[in-house]
Amino acid sequence: MDNITDYVRWVGGTGFEGRPFSRVDNIVLCQLSYLDLKDIPEINSEGGAMKLRDAVNTLTNMGLSIRKMAPDDSERFTALVKASAISKRFGDLYITSFTDILNEEDSIQFSAMTFSPDPNGGWAFVAFRGTDCTIAGWKEDFMTSFTLTSSQKLAEEYVRSSLNIFDTVMVGGHSKGGNLAIYSAAVLPDVLFARIGHIYTNDGPGFCPEVLEEDLIKRVNPKTTRIIPQFSVVGSVFAPKIDDSYVIRSDRQMADQHELCSWGIDHGDILIAPEGIDPLAERINGGIDKWIFSVDIEERKRFINAFFDSMSENNTQTLEEFTAQGTKGWERILKVVLGDDEGLRLAAAALPDQLFLDGEGKKVTRSGLYRQFRKSDLAKGLAMILAGLLIYLIPEGFMFILVGGLLVAATIASIVLTVKKMKKDNWNFQAHVVDATVSSALVATTVITFVKEGALFVMASGIFAALLFACAYNCMARAKKTHNRKFAVLLVIMSAVWAVSGIYILFAPENTLNVYMLIVGSLAILDGLIRVLKAYNVRHRWYTR
Repeated sequence: MDNITDYVRWVGGTGFEGRPFSRVDNIVLCQLSYLDLKDIPEINSEGGAMKLRDAVNTLTNMGLSIRKMAPDDSERFTALVKASAISKRFGDLYITSFTDILNEEDSIQFSAMTFSPDPNGGWAFVAFRGTDCTIAGWKEDFMTSFTLTSSQKLAEEYVRSSLNIFDTVMVGGHSKGGNLAIYSAAVLPDVLFARIGHIYTNDGPGFCPEVLEEDLIKRVNPKTTRIIPQFSVVGSVFAPKIDDSYVIRSDRQMADQHELCSWGIDHGDILIAPEGIDPLAERINGGIDKWIFSVDIEERKRFINAFFDSMSENNTQTLEEFTAQGTKGWERILKVVLGDDEGLRLAAAALPDQLFLDGEGKKVTRSGLYRQFRKSDLAKGLAMILAGLLIYLIPEGFMFILVGGLLVAATIASIVLTVKKMKKDNWNFQAHVVDATVSSALVATTVITFVKEGALFVMASGIFAALLFACAYNCMARAKKTHNRKFAVLLVIMSAVWAVSGIYILFAPENTLNVYMLIVGSLAILDGLIRVLKAYNVRHRWYTR
């Protein structure tokens, strides 16, 4: 399968006067917009202009690498840049109005450059860069779900300035850049909008209806081309309704298809995938859209701010820096997802609920019985005591019965949900192939777990360990909230014991299960008694006032 670098080598000897600007040229220039040009003074100065060929030679002469400002395939990108620089078609294009803004405090990551045969007039292509590897850039992407972002405003100003120089301007971008391309043109006054030659969005997300009116999308529709890979996730969030839309093949798998250098080219044009969107990507996109609409806009805002602010603590600026912190970084995120703030917890829980259960979980949490249980320390305490007593009664079988029951319940629930959806769509299997695949995988897992010797113990050990780790976290969270020092110390000790128990079961031999479960049962009863005692103390204080 050919890619855009092969295309550049193929058409490189032909200028735009001999071969008109195409949608593949758009992909090439949008990818070139990721080139790091911050260290070239001539381009960064006001009114600075330099041919792409000269810019690349300057980087080489300065001993600087051809660096891509995004966390993906840098080798392919380097090959594309070098091929473009020596070609007549792209190497002779001038780069002007290079802009690169990063403001972490205000969550702004904006970069754009203009390509044109003549830096003083004629036609130009404005390319908006997508999200780079900065946390501020990723946060701004998610901010589009609840507000108009600073980058969108900057994009409008950038295109307005370009129209002061050039007669006709085409705009395009990849990922977030595609969103900026549409927005920058959509909000222009009629006299300027008439001079927009075309708009290209390459796997770029759309717009939350609460942020951009649908009439503006309808306005740009006749002038817009939308291109997405088969496994499009980013570009299918709030997918804009564009008539001239195409699904392109990629030589990569799943999320890696977002990278432009992987997109397929055939005889100088895009290699269209007749099968359309991958069913799994479609399922993920639907879940994300449902999640966004299921969470109140203010809760959305609070959750996204809290999530990314936790990532950027300790002066963490990039995804690489966050990853290098190991478990410490993920612990900060867990505090947001599983912390004391109920609104943030519910917002976090809504995403997997929409992805895997189509929102059925939220219906359960809204039930009166569940809410009463959540609020009642007495009910939770009695439940823990009951669980502890059951463990004492069947120490060797409790873990297997619990985990086996959960696995069977999950399998049955998945099958029922899949059948309900297919029935609703007149038994259209193709539309629910992902649901059917998940159900089949669960059935296979359940059968193997119960049939293969030792499989149930391995499965149960992992799931049970996760439950014990959750108990450990819960005890620590309760210890932080209580004002009773003795209770706090006891809860901290219990948290440590829960955690150690969880680690032990991951590596313990099956012949130690009897004693191990008796210890866990004792912990459950003790935890339940603490909860009951707390409930009694709260009620007692209420009575004595």
